[in-house]
Amino acid sequence: MNLDGRVVRIGARDWQIHLFGTRIVECQRWVRVALLGRPTYSVLLKMTLTAATSEAIHALEWWLLSPGHEDGDVIEVL
Repeated sequence: MNLDGRVVRIGARDWQIHLFGTRIVECQRWVRVALLGRPTYSVLLKMTLTAATSEAIHALEWWLLSPGHEDGDVIEVL
């Protein structure tokens, strides 16, 4: 999986994904990323080991579109 450097676009706004680190714990992949844009966010992806890059990007897009999202949120990618 290669998220680092990918771009997430929501309408006219975009964020570049910067990967901080990955850890596998009990059959889950935990991925800390920064979304560099306006505003910038730091989030944690909780992913299955079989989740694809496209699924992670889709989850980030969903999160950015959701009202009430906050810096530091955990986003589940199934």
